[in-house]
Amino acid sequence: MAHVGRLAAVLFGLLAAAGPSAALTSAQSLDPVYDQGLARTPDGWVVSGRDVLASIDDRLVTTRRVDAAIPSAWTKRGFDHIGDVDVAGTTLYVPFEQPDYSKGQQAMARYDANTLRFRDATIVAQHENSFVAVDGASGIAYSMDRSGGDALLRYDIRAGWRRLASLRLDRTLDRVQGAAVARDAIWLVADDAHHGLYRVDINTGAVSDLGSAPPAAGEAEGIDAASIPSGNLHATVVNADHARVSLDHLRTNGEPSSAATSASTDTSWPPALVYFAIALAAVALGAVGTVFYRARTTLRPKR
Repeated sequence: MAHVGRLAAVLFGLLAAAGPSAALTSAQSLDPVYDQGLARTPDGWVVSGRDVLASIDDRLVTTRRVDAAIPSAWTKRGFDHIGDVDVAGTTLYVPFEQPDYSKGQQAMARYDANTLRFRDATIVAQHENSFVAVDGASGIAYSMDRSGGDALLRYDIRAGWRRLASLRLDRTLDRVQGAAVARDAIWLVADDAHHGLYRVDINTGAVSDLGSAPPAAGEAEGIDAASIPSGNLHATVVNADHARVSLDHLRTNGEPSSAATSASTDTSWPPALVYFAIALAAVALGAVGTVFYRARTTLRPKR
């Protein structure tokens, strides 16, 4: 029994090191025009397209839609693209992007989350603007200077989008398209080789690979981390034929508790490799235990 106890302790340690993962629970189909972003509201979702904003309910019925959502004063300045949006309180945060990245200037806009009415926008010093994610409690917004990198930009919204020190990540991520803030973490979706879903510790910048957002073909775009009956992580993926957008609902496993967040030691290994390593370790430990048991039985003096 002692061998079993030690084996269990080792396996639990390995599982803790594996870090969180995400498993698909269900999927819905969105109108292909909503191919950019996603944010949860009390009554459903706000979704975004390149120049459209809409409110939809949980059955994905559109309840309000604004076409030509970027005001003409901003389109005249070259802003022609909306990225992944976010909602905090009564405010919808919308990233405006203009295509001349060499300018190093993009814009962050605010809308009324209920009426989708434009409020204002502010120029920010960054090259690209795929997403904005807002921590409503702290008033800090997160974005990325490029669509990939090893740092998240941080802004103090309450101080007029004042730039704060960036949050350094412990690994480089490629083609990040969307983000959300919840449960002591920033949750990211990337249009990389496997439509990666990632958890970033909000205090340390430690990155955990959670798995993939299906389908494998197409483009991963938006994300939200609201805890609702369908799951606590939600991502949009544009199908390869652009005929529909998949709204994936996932549930995470193995999230660190709030108390343990600052001491997180998440691995950057892909989950498949981690679980394969765990399986090998279990087999190896079992074999070693069997050998020792047989050796002790063989060498025990006969009475």
